[in-house]
Amino acid sequence: MLHDLMKKAFRIIFYFVLPALIALVIIALIALPPIAKNYINKHGKEYTGRKLSVEQIRINFFTSTFHVIGFKMFEANEQATFVAFDSLTVDINPLRLFSSELDIEKFRIVKPEVIITQQDSVFNFDDIIAFINSKPKTDTVSKPSGPFKYVVKNISLAAGKLTYNDKGIDYTNIMSNLGFAVPYISYSREEISEAGLKFYFENGGFLQAMAGYHQTNGSYNADLEVRKLDLAPFLPYLKPYFRFKSYEGSVDGKFHIQGNINNLDSVLIRGDANLADFAAKDPSDRKVLGAAKGNVTMADSYPMKSVFNFEKIILTEPYLFFEMKDSTNNFLNLMVEDTVSSSEPFEYYYQINHFKIDGGVVDFRDNSYGDPFDYHLDEIALKVDSVSSANTWLTAYSTARLNKRGKLKAELGINPSDPYELKLNYVVTNFQLSDLNIISRYYVGFPFLLGNMYYEGKTVITARQITSENKLIVRNAKLGKKSKGLMNIPLKLALYLLKDVHGDIILDLPLSGDLNDPKTKVGKLVWEVFKTFIVKVVSSPFRALSGLMGVDPDEIRGIEFNYADTTLTDGHLRRVRLFTELAKKKPDMKIEMAYYNDTELEKQAIAVDEAGKLFNTATGADYRKAKDQFTAFIAKKLQTDTVNSINGSVLLIGNQKLDSIQNSFVQKRISKIEAALQVADDSTRIKVVIPNKEAPENVGSRPVFELKFSMDE
Repeated sequence: MLHDLMKKAFRIIFYFVLPALIALVIIALIALPPIAKNYINKHGKEYTGRKLSVEQIRINFFTSTFHVIGFKMFEANEQATFVAFDSLTVDINPLRLFSSELDIEKFRIVKPEVIITQQDSVFNFDDIIAFINSKPKTDTVSKPSGPFKYVVKNISLAAGKLTYNDKGIDYTNIMSNLGFAVPYISYSREEISEAGLKFYFENGGFLQAMAGYHQTNGSYNADLEVRKLDLAPFLPYLKPYFRFKSYEGSVDGKFHIQGNINNLDSVLIRGDANLADFAAKDPSDRKVLGAAKGNVTMADSYPMKSVFNFEKIILTEPYLFFEMKDSTNNFLNLMVEDTVSSSEPFEYYYQINHFKIDGGVVDFRDNSYGDPFDYHLDEIALKVDSVSSANTWLTAYSTARLNKRGKLKAELGINPSDPYELKLNYVVTNFQLSDLNIISRYYVGFPFLLGNMYYEGKTVITARQITSENKLIVRNAKLGKKSKGLMNIPLKLALYLLKDVHGDIILDLPLSGDLNDPKTKVGKLVWEVFKTFIVKVVSSPFRALSGLMGVDPDEIRGIEFNYADTTLTDGHLRRVRLFTELAKKKPDMKIEMAYYNDTELEKQAIAVDEAGKLFNTATGADYRKAKDQFTAFIAKKLQTDTVNSINGSVLLIGNQKLDSIQNSFVQKRISKIEAALQVADDSTRIKVVIPNKEAPENVGSRPVFELKFSMDE
């Protein structure tokens, strides 16, 4: 259909409009001007389908100059003006007419005005096209039978005005002070027609074109140059799709177009385009997209075949403002709902040999945490080579500055047809922990007063399953005062426990998740993994502290005694010294030695030991080697036939004595531990405490002094 319309357009222009113009000029030269004027005013509609009006016609027969003054073509209602101009000047070389050639030395229009209106796909000039197409195929509109040629030189337009009104989108654009100059247009049925055009914009820019058309085979070519093309007037055409408040910038470019009107697929375009000072603002007048400069070099491309080849695309200082809120973002909100999912996919091919970003800036805002979380990235550089729609995988390298202090270096591998197939390796240095205060307060209730971080991550997403390995080195971390947070975790203690001898915290945080689950949010997933890690560290801190002390984790867990034993061994004393050294290295941490013991089990052990002493006195034998004799001895003492050696020993010795002995053991152990602590460090802050006897840690426990750590949150 488009092919037929283009062919009809060419036929109308070359076989109707231009011959009609020639005829009018010749008639005006022959007839007296007043007669020509009256004839046009009365019968113009018969030739054009619209009422015409001319104020004056002047002819200088000596110079062959033809003037039309005060011309109007009315709308179909014959009231409003469609086309008008103040004056038309045509300078003809009449002698060339005898050689079947129309030679116009000058064609100048002053103050032309055109008013175009559109309602959906209907234009206010459609009736003119219909009128032309309805005319019978007479000699007037048929192709000339013999060779004919015309040449029009020095074509110019001055002080023009174009008004365009699109009623469908309630948009009116008025372009004033328009002007252009066309050096020449030539036409011959047997030759190539050529034309030059220069069209001036009101802002000082211009559109320049040189074009040629081969009459015989239908081939054409054109070289276009545009300077300072203002993008702002195109905003209304974006409004059906995007809610931009303003859209500005300018474009320069040079393009070559060639093809054949008989084969639309042959259209070829190549060239360069440069964008300057681009900015798009949202309804709140906030800039959301921008670029200081943009450069696109298009190689041979075939738009009708949906084939696009680019040698390079370079963006200099591009800008993006991205804002998240709940389950949406500002760019989804900018899209008009009816158009979000209405477009159907189509097949296309693209190739970009070089893609590059220099000096990019991203302002990120997340409103998910009560207070807005703002983060600024600048000095963004990105480079990708050989990007193609045929690629199944591409790799990009990027660097950036984080909040004007940190540094990011990243390598991204991604499947262009599926963004959920990717590999991301990155390193972050000098990341300031205080930049995360909004998020850290929201989740754990703590702000960071000081601290920076080195962060190395490796993330893989396959079949929407994410796995990530994350290594963090945190230096000089200091927390502020705790407030409310979603997660009630002892973060201050955990970080203090994790600090090594240099004050650094080294963390390995692996995470995984199913992105098919809409409840899976990467940010929340990271904090959940962090919470699990912190709780694990606090509940079992010995692995973290063992690295600081250079010992096995068991050596700093505590000191354990056997039941009925109060002897401090050399091993026990070594551990006491380790504890005091640890207290010196962690001066802000409160350390306690909590004493746990299952008193019932120990009383049973004491009872057996005391009964064994009685057995040894009576028989001279060791109860541990003569178990049957020992059991029989207890049964005889209790005057019973059968008895369990343990229960029998408890009955034989009695609870009162057992309680006394057991209490003395407790006091001896505590006294010896406290004395050993004083010997190791006479200013030690380590305290021995006895938790509630109902504490579950007592159940099944041997006598043990277990280290406990805490800090004021």
